Amino acid sequence: MREAIVLGALCLGLALSACKDQQSRATAEDVAARVNGVEITIAEVDRLLEQQLRASAQQGQAPPTPAELAAARLQILENLITQQALYQKAERLGLLPTEEEITQGIQQFKRERGLSEEGFQRTLRELGQTEEQFRREIRRQLAIKKLFDREVTPRITVTDREIEDFYNANKAQFVERRGFALARIVVTPEKDNVSDDAIGAEAAERKIREIYEQLRRGADFATVAARRSEDPLTAARGGNWGFFPETAEQFPEALRSRLLAMREGDITEPIRIGNAWLILKLVRRIQRDRELTLDEVRAQIAEELRDQREQVLQTAVTRLALAESRVENLLARRMLENPANFGGLRPITLPTPPAGSPR
Repeated sequence: MREAIVLGALCLGLALSACKDQQSRATAEDVAARVNGVEITIAEVDRLLEQQLRASAQQGQAPPTPAELAAARLQILENLITQQALYQKAERLGLLPTEEEITQGIQQFKRERGLSEEGFQRTLRELGQTEEQFRREIRRQLAIKKLFDREVTPRITVTDREIEDFYNANKAQFVERRGFALARIVVTPEKDNVSDDAIGAEAAERKIREIYEQLRRGADFATVAARRSEDPLTAARGGNWGFFPETAEQFPEALRSRLLAMREGDITEPIRIGNAWLILKLVRRIQRDRELTLDEVRAQIAEELRDQREQVLQTAVTRLALAESRVENLLARRMLENPANFGGLRPITLPTPPAGSPR
């Protein structure tokens, strides 16, 4: 959260007082809210709003109406207020991260997304942030995590009896359906910021066929996926993509038939889907529906029950942090005072939706 400090001066004459009033009004219009005196600016709200608008435009969604924009601003501001209240509570409890922990958090962000330093800097530009602003954001996230780790995690317990009761009440959801556990290697012609990146259609096809020959000569699929796949999420898991039922809609009929004819451990030839090239490995095949036993799903149920309780307790901590805070929602107040234009907010530059999208 960007913490703005408002600097004022004491004016001793009427003329100076009038000047100060005008400057104060201008400054106030830049402030969306205050949490215990710490300001959240309209610029920060609009930066996050513009990110949402870009994502919506890429999905072909219609541009929002002024009322929808106003509602989105209020929702974003509510989230920022909540995060600021939690951050301040963590600060009061001495739970702020060290500079080393923040640096480690940034490195983890890069690893999880497979970002080189160049890719990281481009991501910052796309987010509209400087590296220092991003560092402050990581500090806030880590502080809130430490707060939840202290206030929530030690209070979560799940007993064997609770696990058994949940299993007996929800047996229908613990059925292993016919389908495939798959791993994949992905190559795209776009720039993906991996060490072995293929740029352009010809380079992508050449690379996927090189990988296919490696695998045919006996190279380990997981090792090759980790080193050469251009999908960082599955590459980090040795190519593991997950389990898909036989009826999965994302599989064309020809591919489904191919998978049905494969044995566990087999790989496909390079497959082109859209702009991307894929090689799939059949890790495991489930040939008939089977009811899972309690022992097979015990850990899954325990995790689900813990997640449910964690969400409830995190909400409780959040409500208390907000109750302990002095919150001034200036944006909401201005909207009420001037509903004709929702508080006179500056216009947002709306991204252009792709051709053919609804308007």
